Amino acid sequence: MRHSILALVLISVGLAACSEKRTPTSPTTTTTPTTPQCTFSLTSTSISLSGAGGSATIGVSTGSTCTWTVSGGSSFVTITTPTSQTGSGSVGFTVPVNPGDTRSTTLNVAGQTVTITQMANDPVYGDWGGTITKGSGCPAALPASVQWTGTIRRTSGASNEFVITIPGLVTNQVLNLVINGNTLQFAVAIDTLYTFTGTLSSDRRSVTGAFSGGTCSGTWTGTRR
Repeated sequence: MRHSILALVLISVGLAACSEKRTPTSPTTTTTPTTPQCTFSLTSTSISLSGAGGSATIGVSTGSTCTWTVSGGSSFVTITTPTSQTGSGSVGFTVPVNPGDTRSTTLNVAGQTVTITQMANDPVYGDWGGTITKGSGCPAALPASVQWTGTIRRTSGASNEFVITIPGLVTNQVLNLVINGNTLQFAVAIDTLYTFTGTLSSDRRSVTGAFSGGTCSGTWTGTRR
């Protein structure tokens, strides 16, 4: 009887051992958080300002943790806001009076190109060219007619100056230019001091006039190019 009971106990223990289930363990997986991709939206990528000068603002929209910068431009553009910002913000800049022809430059704002264009403040500023025709009483050494080119611009002191080239006579001479309404006057020293006076057209893009110096006189014309 004792042997029978012992056998039953061993059988029961063996069955219990065989019925135990082992669940395999899975390896631990580490998830790396992904960094959100920053995108930037600008209110404008092209700004046009008048020749009289002024200011403008470009808005930048992005995520609160996204950093962006401003770079580029040229000497006539002054950025008035921080050049490095985080999150949505704006870029402010100013331009002074344009002393010459239409000009443009570009800024890099948050990786995008922004074009800034400033119109000429006055049609008289910029590149010119025309003809000088010798009249009576002039030295024989002076040619009967010459072509001239030049640039009318404003100085930093808000006065006007004329950079003129007369082939064979004057090269890149910077002259004081007086403009009074639609009349102008300047002086060129060649073999004597020649005073040029002229009348601008109503659109200030062409001029006709006369010149004189000593016993010499003549006429001249010009157009804005």
